[in-house]
Amino acid sequence: MSIRMLVLVVIPPLVGVGIGYLAGGRLAGFWAIRIRGLWLLWLAAGLQVAHYYVPLVREFVSDRAMLAVVFAPVLLWLGVNLRHWPAGLRIAGAAIVLGAALNAVAIGLNGRMPYSPAAADAAGLRAGITTPKNVPAGDGTRLSYLGDIIPIAPLKKVVSLGDLLISGGSCAVVALAMRRHRRESGTAQETRTPIPVGGDL
Repeated sequence: MSIRMLVLVVIPPLVGVGIGYLAGGRLAGFWAIRIRGLWLLWLAAGLQVAHYYVPLVREFVSDRAMLAVVFAPVLLWLGVNLRHWPAGLRIAGAAIVLGAALNAVAIGLNGRMPYSPAAADAAGLRAGITTPKNVPAGDGTRLSYLGDIIPIAPLKKVVSLGDLLISGGSCAVVALAMRRHRRESGTAQETRTPIPVGGDL
């Protein structure tokens, strides 16, 4: 994973932390949410890293096959957890799922994630080159609008609509989870407050 992609992955949760604090939440709110099967995410991350950096894996496992292998544990993790989360968190989680699905469709139809050469040029990247994960879009590209078409010049990166949904969903999940601390604290305070009975003496 490149430094630029790492920034895109790390920044949204950090922004979510900032929003969560501004809204009166705390990181302790995560303790109020039941999170199961975290090992599935570590498995998906490990498989993705292996596909990036282990030539033997990339040689024997096609991009389409690896796409299914990586997304399967992620979707399973979301399926296990979403039904137990509050409504707001479910919506944010659904945005992540939708973003991942859109990326998967683009990669599945084209073998690799297509990118717009014009967008790459606008982001300060070399246009027209093919990498292990990306291919320039052309006349034969299917659903090119689902590919990397949004330039982010400061990061010299081109992202997709799916990437934006994943980033936005990740940010919202963190902020909403932190808000759970405020709600739980408010409920506990109401429970501890005695209710007066009867009139003044």
